[in-house]
Amino acid sequence: MDDCKRVAERVTPYVDGALPTGERQEVEQHLGHCPPCARGAQEEQGARAVLRHRADRLKEAPLPPGLRSRCEALAREHSRVRTVTIWRMLVPTTAIAVMLIITGVLIFSLATRRSDTLLAAQLTADHVKCFEIFVPHQGADASAVEEELESKYGWDMHVPPTSAEAGITLVGGRRCLYADGSMPHVMYEADGQAVSLFRLEGVTRPPADVNALGHHSRIWTRGGHTYVLVLPDKESAHIARVARYVEREAR
Repeated sequence: MDDCKRVAERVTPYVDGALPTGERQEVEQHLGHCPPCARGAQEEQGARAVLRHRADRLKEAPLPPGLRSRCEALAREHSRVRTVTIWRMLVPTTAIAVMLIITGVLIFSLATRRSDTLLAAQLTADHVKCFEIFVPHQGADASAVEEELESKYGWDMHVPPTSAEAGITLVGGRRCLYADGSMPHVMYEADGQAVSLFRLEGVTRPPADVNALGHHSRIWTRGGHTYVLVLPDKESAHIARVARYVEREAR
């Protein structure tokens, strides 16, 4: 299981072709005899294929209100922190390129921590991506999902099970990435529509309800973790019942 955890931490740079030769060979050797990890790597590759395929459509989609101005303000704020002085010291073009990448990641991470709208937009994109490339099985067992999240990634999480009373069906769980690392993503079906529950480990933030990218996100904190529930952006008694059930049970 320790091998699976190490490979899980390197799947993203592996798929991106950014691992050194030795580490890449180690990952490939593990994937060759571990079907669950191999499936996870294939899903990561599929995610990138989906994003490339939908890049033009995503560019045309309207941004949530205020998102662009917030990002621009954060970028201006971050750029004042000695970046000009640092870049003058870095003569090689490759070094400047590396600094640009690092700065971009830091800005996005900072913006995500500060903006509920940006967090909701990012997790909604993950929600759509995962349901498109990952074919979930109806009626997944909550205990099995909890065991997989614990054994592969070290996450001790209570997964709200299928509930006929609430009208929600658990269909699977997986690992997703966000600005500051990785997080559990639990997938559901309710009223024929996809619902996602994310948990940001060790992160706390005030409760919020946000609309982004045609979906509604409910954000709350419990036990030192932040939960984000991504729901269809529509008013209905059923969806409200689903939201109450998941918020009550998730921990």
